[in-house]
Amino acid sequence: MRKLSISALIVAVAAGALAFGPAQAAERGGSGPSSEFERICAPHPDRAAHEAKFAEILAARLKLTDAQKAAFKDFQDARTKAVETATTRLCASKPDLSTFEGRLGIHQSFLEDRLEAVKSENPKLIAFYNSLDAGQKAKFDKFRENMARRKGR
Repeated sequence: MRKLSISALIVAVAAGALAFGPAQAAERGGSGPSSEFERICAPHPDRAAHEAKFAEILAARLKLTDAQKAAFKDFQDARTKAVETATTRLCASKPDLSTFEGRLGIHQSFLEDRLEAVKSENPKLIAFYNSLDAGQKAKFDKFRENMARRKGR
């Protein structure tokens, strides 16, 4: 049940992000769906360093054991692979974003790829979460809640 709830939440957030993507891109000075597509497909050379820093902060706050660190690393690796696969598939060819159908098609592709990513990530995330004791779970839940609030979700 928790896995289904997490999946539904992620898909809902992704759908919302896609629905408001053009407005946010215009707000940031972009030109709508095309700039959002370019942002998604642009290289992110600092992603690995950012994820490593996040893992360090999380490990310190939760006082993770070596086994828990390994479980979190398994999740991070699954997530990285899923994101790379989805991005590669999505960005393989630039869609025609000047039409409504083209924009719907890219949104559908994005959501399908995100769902596949969630399906591959969730077992690893659940395994990590289940390795935590009650106190660590409470801290982890609070940490995630604060991060979501900062991102405006």
